[in-house]
Amino acid sequence: MPIKQVLVMQEDASPDEELKKAKTELGWMVNSGLEGFDGLFGEDAKQAMISKLEEMDKGEGLVQWGIRPWLISRQRYWGTPIPVIHCDDCGAVPVPESDLPVELPRDVAFGHGNALETSESFLAADCPKCGKASRRETDTMDTFVDSSWYYWRYTDAMNDDFCFDKEVANHWMNVDFYCGGIEHAQMHLIYARFFTKALRDLGLHDIDEPFNELLCQGMVNKGAPWCDTCAITLSVDHAGSPCPQCNSELGERSAKMSKSLGNTVSPEDMIETYGADTVRLFILFAANPTAGMAWSDTALEANNRVMQSLRNMPETILSWNGNESAMDDWLRARIRQRSCEFIQAMDIYDLRRAVEISHYEIPKDINWYIRRGGLNPAVGQELLSVWAHLISISTPHMAEDWWHVLGHENLISAAIFHNPGNVSKQHQSILDAEAYMRSFLESARKIKNIAERHLENGAKSAIVVISPHWKRDLAKTALDFIISGGNPKAFIPILSQMEICQGQRKGEIMGYWGKKMLPQLFKWDDYSRSVILSDLNEQQVLQHRSDFIAVDLGLESISFVVGESQQDTTQRAGAAVPLGPAVVYN
Repeated sequence: MPIKQVLVMQEDASPDEELKKAKTELGWMVNSGLEGFDGLFGEDAKQAMISKLEEMDKGEGLVQWGIRPWLISRQRYWGTPIPVIHCDDCGAVPVPESDLPVELPRDVAFGHGNALETSESFLAADCPKCGKASRRETDTMDTFVDSSWYYWRYTDAMNDDFCFDKEVANHWMNVDFYCGGIEHAQMHLIYARFFTKALRDLGLHDIDEPFNELLCQGMVNKGAPWCDTCAITLSVDHAGSPCPQCNSELGERSAKMSKSLGNTVSPEDMIETYGADTVRLFILFAANPTAGMAWSDTALEANNRVMQSLRNMPETILSWNGNESAMDDWLRARIRQRSCEFIQAMDIYDLRRAVEISHYEIPKDINWYIRRGGLNPAVGQELLSVWAHLISISTPHMAEDWWHVLGHENLISAAIFHNPGNVSKQHQSILDAEAYMRSFLESARKIKNIAERHLENGAKSAIVVISPHWKRDLAKTALDFIISGGNPKAFIPILSQMEICQGQRKGEIMGYWGKKMLPQLFKWDDYSRSVILSDLNEQQVLQHRSDFIAVDLGLESISFVVGESQQDTTQRAGAAVPLGPAVVYN
């Protein structure tokens, strides 16, 4: 049977091309048979067809709600009674609006079946149409019916005359943030949006969408017996036994915690063993709210060790007895940076990253501060005053203990967090310098391990060759060009006009650009690029920290030279790149 093609996926495609598969995406109309339709795309095509059908009196446009069939009745006492009376003559008759709401009776007997069927006072009712003795509907509405619009009622909860006032509802709605499980995304969220739009169409409010933002939380999983042959998950009662259906040996798989499987964990038992803070820390650090999470007793124990290491941190820091040092400014800048990172993570509900900063990254920062000779108790007090607020989000009990040790009589939960502020340009320079030195040390250690394979007595000294100035200038110019939207392939004309290309080395530098610098530009991450574009002086940074670097690398001496300068006798300048010095061990 010939198939007439009515859509093409490219605007200029031929309508006579052979169809190889069904078209399921939006496309351009062809072969419509009516003037004015060919060439229309997507929504424009739909609206044109609706208008034409209405003009021809052959049809009309309709709004179809994207909602699945919804059975709202439940055989439960706890629910909103369905306002219907069943009459033998008149059938199902709605309860008159003047008699609403239908309230649940008190004289019910709970046990088997629907408790409402045990209340004669509730069951007996007169038919609103003919007045004959009739029977009231005993099914109640699914609670989703009420939860689909309760937030509208919350805007005007004391209104005894109407569900809510339109102006009041318009003022308070819509809801800023909605958090729910996956079943909410498929059910409640759809119903709530349907109710909102239906109430809007009835003129009860002017809001189009009920929620500004949705966070769909993941499920918590734990191991349960699994039969690969039958492809079923079994209750933990079958653990260690063969499959009850096929007698095969059972394995294990991660499955959603449920009472039916028995793979649940009692929060009370965990809290009794580890404390509430440890359990909170584990849950928040194990996965982000939107991700699934596999329960792990081993990970819980690891988080408990973290808590034990942090518990007495205030006493330890307040006992520091050092003087002021250059690292004090670094720690002050670092806590500003960590505070900003923490707030940013919380703002986007990246709770795992927030906990990582407050309970894992900051202790590492303190260890580095001490390793670099910092032990100033005054700076430690500043750190703790901020840090206590950061840990209070996930481990509030420990935070209160810290707050008390710091001499506060009030609760930290009632205290205002005074953000130390954004990281200034000066602070960033301090952080960049220290980060550059740490990155250099990591690279230098690797180079040393290789070099000592060829040195009989091990490395005693080193010469560090900083990238020649022209390489840094080239990198900065190229990065500026790319960041401003330039195509790297179009940079060569700009390079040819640079001062470094005006002499005999033009060919060498042009070759260096294509073979080494261009690939390197895309290896640097955003932070490295920002450092290259800054005023950081690599030689000064390393020279200023030469004593620490020598000790850390186990050297008797270390010196720093700029590649291709008069002081450079290593002939290793070619191996040095911006932020990547060459190191010669002796």
